[in-house]
Amino acid sequence: MLLKIPPTKSVMFRLQQDLRFALEGHALLDRKREVLIMELMQLVHTIRDIQRRLADQLQRAYAALREAYLEMGSENIERANYAYLEPFEINVSEHSIMGVPLPLVRATRIPRPVQVGLLDTSLSFECATAEFAKVLPLLLEYTQASMTLTRLASEIQKTRRRVKALEHVFIPNAEDTIKFIRDTLEEGEREDFFRRKHLKRTS
Repeated sequence: MLLKIPPTKSVMFRLQQDLRFALEGHALLDRKREVLIMELMQLVHTIRDIQRRLADQLQRAYAALREAYLEMGSENIERANYAYLEPFEINVSEHSIMGVPLPLVRATRIPRPVQVGLLDTSLSFECATAEFAKVLPLLLEYTQASMTLTRLASEIQKTRRRVKALEHVFIPNAEDTIKFIRDTLEEGEREDFFRRKHLKRTS
């Protein structure tokens, strides 16, 4: 489809410059898409690995907790849980890949005194506490990876649409329009040449 612009030399030169920028942009966007797709594929494998490790760790933690319930009883477990409970502060910052902001998730413990001196805790409870403490870093890894996956997928879709718009709309339209303007100008020059030649003959 021809662009609706006047067929003049100055317009053609501007359009040729726009076309060069569009071709460079297309190459950069295509490269960006390839890099993001590679990142996405690696991330999918990473998430599967985190899910496997998280499932294994939760299995160990709940097995230890079941042992603690058998030894201590549910009432003592609830009291001990409250005594051991530590709040966390979750911070989300960002880093960038190919101009795409991606999350970095961190957790900071907020210290509080743990009153367990008078509690009748067992070795299995201590083991369960240690095992559940190992779950948190995996949950943070999984959260960060899942958020990253969502952002990468969204950016890949946006980049793909931009590449297609350049590839199937602007670039071919600009090329066709440049050819049309060039042909129009050449035709005008030929007509002008024959007109001047005719005027010389008749003068």
